[in-house]
Amino acid sequence: MAAMLGMSLGSNGHSHAQTAGDVLTKMESGESASYIAGVIEGLAFARWIKDKPDGTGMKCIYDWKYGEGALDNTKKLQAWLRRNPDQRVGHLAYTLIIQDCGE
Repeated sequence: MAAMLGMSLGSNGHSHAQTAGDVLTKMESGESASYIAGVIEGLAFARWIKDKPDGTGMKCIYDWKYGEGALDNTKKLQAWLRRNPDQRVGHLAYTLIIQDCGE
């Protein structure tokens, strides 16, 4: 259940975000897809909060994940996660998304 929520408890009882390695090796494919979708949702919502009422940045992030180039972007993200297994998924996704959608 902790993996599905995208959090795990450390020895001190505090939760922390999953690393790319955790998502790729410790989660079932459906869990990792859901976790990554949640990361994208969080990035899109944060962008909307930053830019509101302009939803252009948020739409760009959704299009990045679900639009015409989504398959290529997913492949890039998966490769990026494999190259950086100790980094947080949100940070890695953000670095790719800002290349297309700005900050």
